[in-house]
Amino acid sequence: MKKIVNTFALMGALILVSCTNDLEFDAYNTLPQNKFWQTQEDAESAIYACYGKLSDWPFIEPTTFAPEEIASDNTAKGSSTDDQPDINQFKAFSFTPSHGIFNTFWNSRYSLINICNQAITNIPNITMDETYKKQLLGEAKFIRAWTYFELVRMFGEVIIYDGIPSDGSYDIPKSSVEDVYNFILSDLEYGYANMYKTAWADAGKGRVTAWSARALEAKVLMYMASGANFMEDGKAIGGKTWTDVKTVTEDVIAHGPYSLYTAKGDSSFFYLFRLENENCDESIFEAQNGASKSYGDINRCAYAVYRWVRGSNDNGDGWGLDVPTDGLVTDWQARTDDTIRLHASIAFRGDKLSDGTTVGGLTELAGTNAGKAGYPVARYSMKVYVPLNGQTKLSWIYGIEQNIRLLRFSDILLIDAEAKLNLEDPDGAILSINKVRNRVKETPYKASELTLGKIWDERRFELAFENDRFFDMVRTGLAKTKLVSNGFVYPKHVFYPIPQAQIDLSNGILLQNKNYK
Repeated sequence: MKKIVNTFALMGALILVSCTNDLEFDAYNTLPQNKFWQTQEDAESAIYACYGKLSDWPFIEPTTFAPEEIASDNTAKGSSTDDQPDINQFKAFSFTPSHGIFNTFWNSRYSLINICNQAITNIPNITMDETYKKQLLGEAKFIRAWTYFELVRMFGEVIIYDGIPSDGSYDIPKSSVEDVYNFILSDLEYGYANMYKTAWADAGKGRVTAWSARALEAKVLMYMASGANFMEDGKAIGGKTWTDVKTVTEDVIAHGPYSLYTAKGDSSFFYLFRLENENCDESIFEAQNGASKSYGDINRCAYAVYRWVRGSNDNGDGWGLDVPTDGLVTDWQARTDDTIRLHASIAFRGDKLSDGTTVGGLTELAGTNAGKAGYPVARYSMKVYVPLNGQTKLSWIYGIEQNIRLLRFSDILLIDAEAKLNLEDPDGAILSINKVRNRVKETPYKASELTLGKIWDERRFELAFENDRFFDMVRTGLAKTKLVSNGFVYPKHVFYPIPQAQIDLSNGILLQNKNYK
């Protein structure tokens, strides 16, 4: 399995490096040279480059966890007080359009969109098996859809580039939120219609299929159907309804290849995030990371090292950022039947790990009361833990082997539950939410006691540290009440500001979001 992961990461890295060397791709705003795009192997290499980009440093650094997690009630900056203090601006909603994280997020995502668009524009002209060609195009469109989903949740109105512009012009206006969501749906609909509906064999583990597109469609539709909770016009986006969501979730649940990982009994949730279970049947989409004794630290992914234990620690040292808040720990401990998932998700200072080591590190963590009497001790995300026997140790970067779980089947089950409860079908809703709860031995809900708040809570703890919490709080309207004391203002902070650097570069075409003018 790890060898396969390394192959994806390596091929992605090679094609990206080649863009400025062997293949001599032209600059961002022009078509690539004719030396490439000749064979099926060229097409495959381009698709692997799309996957490889998901592990790039700018994709993983605080550009992701600061706006997506630290802005929520789940995590705090962590580390020491003097380490990257500007991240605290997301907890206090005191950022400006000039904050560097916004520009890095924008550049990294549009860089990936460019790579996808090169594939989408050029692969149709290659002579090769037509069925496989459509599969490759579906993969590029899926990754482009995923990237636009990140952008629209983050900024709202953004620029749509559908392929490489034939006139070389990239200075075009933003599109509406509805148009961006509809563009995402069109990419996913192509993927569902044209990609394989059977799971990949071992040689293709980690590549997306038609069911990946269908599952992401469910999540996109959930955001659109939730529009009345966060859009200023008080309406669902594009007129999408919870019936639309339910249609897709039921299709994925009934006909897709996915299932919850339960092979380890009560320890299943813990082992779900270990190396040996990457790309398992619960996985819908993962960023493929790894190292190789033949090629070294081929992707230098910073996902795990940012979040793992800071300071002296027998298992390996990280940077101790994006740590569980005092409130999250307290709320989780109050869920007296959720201890399995709590200890599989959070590594507390002093805990004994499965590799025999003990969690060490700092006694105090910035943004928390760790180290003070009466408060939870220092703590970190267990979801990035890599046991000693799984560490390649070819790099100073801790956990370079760890894949990033971007979309899991448990998410689809909880989306299905939310859709059905909104449609006044509590009996159907509890079937899905209780599957998630049963895995970690939580008390099953009865239909009469289920509320939307309980479904949202289940999402909070099931998906903790997986970069969903802030956007879930916005989507459901929880941010309007639970984050006000931090500085959240509705509707201003529903979307983040367009990076000022991009506005300055656009020759007056790209306009700032209205609530930041």
